[in-house]
Amino acid sequence: ILTGLETRTSSPVRLKREENFECTAGRLYPCGEGAGYAGGIMSAAVDGLRVARAIISRYAPAEG
Repeated sequence: ILTGLETRTSSPVRLKREENFECTAGRLYPCGEGAGYAGGIMSAAVDGLRVARAIISRYAPAEG
C-alpha cells in the first residue's frame, strides 16, 4: 500500500518517469503537483487523467 499525502506546499523535486508515465523505479506512476508535473489544481487534474489512461491501457485486457 502506498499512501500520498496532500499538503499546502509544493516540492521542487520532480520524480522521473518514462514515456508511459511509469516511474523509472517501476510500477509507480507519479503525477500531479507533488511529483513535479503540475503547477496548479487544473494541471494536476489533467496530469492525473493522463496517468490514469496510461495505467488503464497497460493493464486492461486486450479486446477482440
